Amino acid sequence: MKRPDIVFSGMRPTGRLHLGNYWGALKNWVRLQDEFAGRCFFSVVDWHMLTTGYGDTSRLVENGREMVLDWLAAGVDPSKAVIFKQSDVPEHAELALMLAMVTPLSSVENNPTWKEQLQELAKTKAGMAAGGEATKYEENKAGANYELRTYGFLGYPVLQAADILLYHGTKVPVGQDQLPHLELSREIARKFNHAFGPVFAEPQPLLTPTPKVPGLDGRKMSKSYGNAVDIAESSQSLAAKVRGAYTDPTRKRATDPGHPEPCAENPPGCSVFALDKLYADADFVSRRRRECLAGALGCSACKNDLLGFMEPAFADFRGRREDYASRPGRVEEILAEGGSRAREVARKTMDEVRRAMRLR
Repeated sequence: MKRPDIVFSGMRPTGRLHLGNYWGALKNWVRLQDEFAGRCFFSVVDWHMLTTGYGDTSRLVENGREMVLDWLAAGVDPSKAVIFKQSDVPEHAELALMLAMVTPLSSVENNPTWKEQLQELAKTKAGMAAGGEATKYEENKAGANYELRTYGFLGYPVLQAADILLYHGTKVPVGQDQLPHLELSREIARKFNHAFGPVFAEPQPLLTPTPKVPGLDGRKMSKSYGNAVDIAESSQSLAAKVRGAYTDPTRKRATDPGHPEPCAENPPGCSVFALDKLYADADFVSRRRRECLAGALGCSACKNDLLGFMEPAFADFRGRREDYASRPGRVEEILAEGGSRAREVARKTMDEVRRAMRLR
């Protein structure tokens, strides 16, 4: 009998989330929990955090709690989805070990993310050795106690496959750029099934449109760049950030024609206009594009209009977040309940795995 579709997704606990996290993942999670009611597993993947962040774990638990508060405030509902911590379900580690037995070394060594991060680390260390500046994030990565060539980081795709397959996940919400990572999970499932029989369905991507959310400086929004807008910014902080956002350096006067979208004159495009597309309606966006191209209003006026669209949404979010945060132990209760539900499913899966591998 065909199993029902199961959705699995997770986030590394890096603390408070920003608009890129919301528009790229959380908003979609809220939709999926209604479409796949009772069959969504959303995990705080704290063991994955250790693959590159083992040098400082002092805020790991706190960051996880802050992140879950953002999930709840965004509308992720523990009555509709299983919300849990990866480390509360030891079967993740057991299945990762079993899957590692059939995963070729070449599969993980050719993982593009692993190669890219090794190259990034080498560049950061070389720049620091030459006296260049580095962000605090980069300094931590290049520190004496930080080494990316670890067994844990090399093997993280195997743990990632275990995260999905442990719940017989068949649908994984990803963007186009994440397809290679999911294909590796599919390859690992095929290898296991070939060796021990058809235990796992190959997880399929749920390709979801991920709107571009630029940072305040025009680059991709990222905490490491210091250009992010948190999804629970205070009114004062939100106003300060929007008013300092990148627009169009070619405009010297309010009457100069602008370049709201990426082009030769303004390659990143205007961050304010990109946010208009997320928070304003289509008629306003169309009108604002024409006004900007014609030099009919200045950037300050654009920013004030954007704040008018953003602030109500942020106020609602802050209110929901504060409500959850005001209830001591509520996040911990949700994670404990979700962990119990996740372990129940995980134990059944591992019974299947052990039988297939003739371990019992």
